Amino acid sequence: MRAPPTDGWTLGRVIVVGLFAIGIAALLIVNPPAMLLATAFGSGAGKGEPRIAASSSAFGESGQVRLQVRMPGELFDFPVEVSGSSALPTYIWVKAEDSSAVIEPRTLTGTTVKAPVLPGLYRLALMTPSGRRIVDSVVVGVLVPFSTKFGSSLNGYRIGNYRWERLGGDASPPPAGFLQVLPEDLEMQVSAHLRLGDFVTHDGQDVWPRYVALDPRILDKIELVLADLGVKDFAMPMDVSSGFRTPMYNRTVPRAAGDSRHQYGDAADLAIDVDGDGRVTFADAVAVARAVERVEHRHPNLVGGLGLYGNRGTSPYVHIDVRGKPSRWRG
Repeated sequence: MRAPPTDGWTLGRVIVVGLFAIGIAALLIVNPPAMLLATAFGSGAGKGEPRIAASSSAFGESGQVRLQVRMPGELFDFPVEVSGSSALPTYIWVKAEDSSAVIEPRTLTGTTVKAPVLPGLYRLALMTPSGRRIVDSVVVGVLVPFSTKFGSSLNGYRIGNYRWERLGGDASPPPAGFLQVLPEDLEMQVSAHLRLGDFVTHDGQDVWPRYVALDPRILDKIELVLADLGVKDFAMPMDVSSGFRTPMYNRTVPRAAGDSRHQYGDAADLAIDVDGDGRVTFADAVAVARAVERVEHRHPNLVGGLGLYGNRGTSPYVHIDVRGKPSRWRG
């Protein structure tokens, strides 16, 4: 009997073609072409396009920080390397919320840029022959200077007074300024596992914008602690029960230190389900505290306070900060 006609695609040819396609796919995964790697920090540049890459200092020691804070109009080195083009690139600042431009293009000299003069959250965009390329991996928060605070309030938001304002002298100086936070900014990632909203004071004020003091070093330290605990290996639920506290709100928190580091934006209270059993226990808090000790040993520039809570009838959590000198206590 004569075999039925085919279009030439025998089973053997299908198998050969399939194996060839799988091989090509594997090759692309191992050695992807530059165009597939194009990101805000990727090479991905066409002919005449500058190559843009993140510098080693872009994301802190953890490699996970996404926020920088600057004063209005400050000149600073932005963590980006540009090469592959003889022409000096230009840059603009765009609002982090909607990518709308806020300044005219400026020439990028080396890596030095000038921060916008108005407070807010911004991203850098480089102007290339094919259009603008937004560096979306880093948010620059331009601070509202502390000197703008009038009495105990800032633009209608009640902050209270710092000890330094009352006593001066050896009292801890206040934050240099505050991040201005809009409702749409609350979900913005300031690091791989932390949102800006995690650090807003829980004071119940129905006023916008809100204002937050936030030191990126505390973000770096938390991310290093999470990495030490193995957050990359499995999901590890975390709650930031307290980030920034205004001095006014801090006075209402039971057992809070009168000059708590929360008021300076370099502290956080963390409840982390380290073992992933669906509840945070004192054993979890102890594991976090041990991770903090290891991180401080490896990164002495991030040394600070460590408070262990939860063995006296309270909910288990750990306080950590980056005050610059070691301090230990139990609550």
